[in-house]
Amino acid sequence: MRNRSGRLFGVVVACCAGAPFASGQQTGEAPSVAPITPTPKGLQLTTGDYTWKFGGYLKVDVIHDFDNIGSTDSFDTRTIPTSGADGTDGDSTRIHARQTRLNLDVRGPTSAGPFRAFVEGDFFSDQNGFRMRHAYGTIGPVLGGQTWSTFMDEEAMPETLDFESPTAFPLIRQAQVRWTHQLDDGNYYAVSLEDPDSDVIPPTGVLGTAKEPLPDVNGRVFWKNPLGHVQLGLYSGMARFDPAVGSPDDVWLWGLNLSAKIATIAEDSTIVQITYGDGVGRYRGGTTAAPDANGDLEAIPTLGLLGSYEHHWCPEYRSTIGYSWGDADVPDGAPPTTTSEEVSYGWANLIWQFCDRAWTGVEYLYGSRQTFDDERGHANRLQFSLRFDL
Repeated sequence: MRNRSGRLFGVVVACCAGAPFASGQQTGEAPSVAPITPTPKGLQLTTGDYTWKFGGYLKVDVIHDFDNIGSTDSFDTRTIPTSGADGTDGDSTRIHARQTRLNLDVRGPTSAGPFRAFVEGDFFSDQNGFRMRHAYGTIGPVLGGQTWSTFMDEEAMPETLDFESPTAFPLIRQAQVRWTHQLDDGNYYAVSLEDPDSDVIPPTGVLGTAKEPLPDVNGRVFWKNPLGHVQLGLYSGMARFDPAVGSPDDVWLWGLNLSAKIATIAEDSTIVQITYGDGVGRYRGGTTAAPDANGDLEAIPTLGLLGSYEHHWCPEYRSTIGYSWGDADVPDGAPPTTTSEEVSYGWANLIWQFCDRAWTGVEYLYGSRQTFDDERGHANRLQFSLRFDL
């Protein structure tokens, strides 16, 4: 029997050694080693001073789970079952194209400064429905609409085939009004008011409503350097539980995120992120606050760590390997199984950029979850993806 993995390894080695990539190359010609860089994406039209660009991509994912997990279309480690439920009966296969997305980008001048309007959606909604990802406009330094939170670093997101991506760093799109001040050499800082949306666990047996008394106030400072960038993100907010009988219980929320993307050797790069704060877990879908032993509301202290490395084997092949870990100090009054206390997410992939508008790849994923009552679970997944850029 022929060794298929050996054949794949041979292809990668041959490519990196300068073997012909494009069909039709004549024997004896010098092999091309120029990187396959994506062409300007989208269909672009110009009307007067304005440019309209229609873009996006089509992506299909083939996913095989070796253990039970609640999220079959993305690797959300918060849905890993515990109490021994992740047994050998977890084998399942799923094929979907829900990550496919479409966008419209409009740019041009105005009397108050450069104008941009951007709208994007994908099909990660109920029954493959089209949903809004981004919808915002900018004029000069002012932004309004829904897009990535000012608190997070969208330029320090490692490449994964999985749609969820590593769980232990801020990753959220929400409505906001933002002001950005540009500094010299590409540096800048920004502040914003953003939509508060906390997940609050009420005291056991107490009727009431979780409320958002104030908007989140977020900021970032971005420093550029010859090797990449460093960013500090800051977050503050408030969560409230208003019982049917008695006075409202408020807690202050805060967080910081220190992130960096640094070039290393040739085309390689590394990403690191550290996130810490009280209630900061809500910036990745975690629980914001829960009752303590006395039934008083308490923000949940959360620590998240992320590290990844992207390596370019040759112009057509690249890989990313990484690990993220998050820990939450859940108050004693929370029901034991209602929230995750610790999650981890590890991955390694190989991507073949076989032309300027398409790539395919394979990725291995491992995740674990521990609940407040010390029950644990784990999950293993293998994913194949094929993507076509518009």
